Amino acid sequence: MESSRALPTRLPAIHRLAPGLFYGWWVALGACLISFACAGVGFYSQGILIDALCNERGWSRTMVSGASGLYFVFSGFAGMLVGRGLDRFGERAFIGVGACLLAASLAAVGRVQSVGMLYLWIPLMAIGVSMSGPVPTASLVTRWFVALRARAMSLSQTGVSLGGIATVPLSIWMIAAYGLPAAMTALAVLVFGVALPVVVFVLRGDPIGHGLFPDGRRPAAGPIASAAPRASRTRDAIRVAAFWGIMLAFGLGLFAQVGFLAHQIAWLRERIGPADAALAVSATAVGSIAGRLLVGPIADRIEKRWIAVGLFLAQALATLLFAHAPDAASAIAASFGFGLTMGNIFMMQPLLVGDFFAAAGFGRVFGALALGTQLASGLGPWAVGFAYDRLGGYTHAFEGLAAISVLAALLVSRLRPSGADGVAARA
Repeated sequence: MESSRALPTRLPAIHRLAPGLFYGWWVALGACLISFACAGVGFYSQGILIDALCNERGWSRTMVSGASGLYFVFSGFAGMLVGRGLDRFGERAFIGVGACLLAASLAAVGRVQSVGMLYLWIPLMAIGVSMSGPVPTASLVTRWFVALRARAMSLSQTGVSLGGIATVPLSIWMIAAYGLPAAMTALAVLVFGVALPVVVFVLRGDPIGHGLFPDGRRPAAGPIASAAPRASRTRDAIRVAAFWGIMLAFGLGLFAQVGFLAHQIAWLRERIGPADAALAVSATAVGSIAGRLLVGPIADRIEKRWIAVGLFLAQALATLLFAHAPDAASAIAASFGFGLTMGNIFMMQPLLVGDFFAAAGFGRVFGALALGTQLASGLGPWAVGFAYDRLGGYTHAFEGLAAISVLAALLVSRLRPSGADGVAARA
């Protein structure tokens, strides 16, 4: 009965700053800040740690790259568990606890004096990022948006790139001036100081509980319906060919992407020096933002798998150009080109999941997919580090990554929605 329905929960005070604005945009902005402080720091710190630990401790690239690979492996397993727990505990609880764990592990990893301690703290850092990173923030955005989901996802994930722009040059400068422990402690303070206020004062889990509808628009008739109810559970999703197609394609694409990014700083320092290296990495992050601003608005109108095909091919080309860059200007330009694809490839995976599977089970399905793609991502840094130690350089390793990106594009082109499998053709 109507009288038995619970009253809508009051929105946080921040909505009074723009009372006519749909609160979902505040959620997307809050997710952007969380991505900046947690996913951005956790993701971009891998390349910084590889370079700093090899230089300061004298450890081999294979050894340190293995720790970075372990980071992505643990991220995958943790992401799957986080996806299953979102419906029970809510995204805000995971983000808050994850941010605290990430801050503590960042401060600790900057002080490790043995490889064993590095391999202890890196998995805890990965768990912290998984609890506060792409799975819960993408789940939040998926709850609040349907028709405008790509634009909202673009805003929320831009924070990852902003984290690279702000923290990479700062970290490189702090490591040179004050050492690795001080730099990692500063990142820990940043994570804690940004993430916790956003969780408490901005993020909210579901528009319906506040008397709102996704996108801020009331449906024309009837309740809000899931596009693909049969694929809302993991055991249903794994019977769908698109599930395995997305996992394999993005696993290969992220293997190539993460393998490149983990060693980008080291390659740049060898060729063009630390100052230009920081500029090139920042150019990658700037390109990531520019790419999202270009693709986000059109991804709600164009079939997303063809956008993903183009992005993987562009990633392959940028990797080749970077591998053969003759000078600093060329390396910076190639880094910017790589960035144009990087952020969007990362964004396309949850968007395809949102299109192909029911929103009600997004966390579980995306978390299960993240397990496979993160396991593949984790092999990328180790494989490139291994190739470097065996071949004495990065050129052939980066050429191999370009070929893998082309294969990912071919696999994405084969994805087909199937209504019989409980898959939605469009969100």
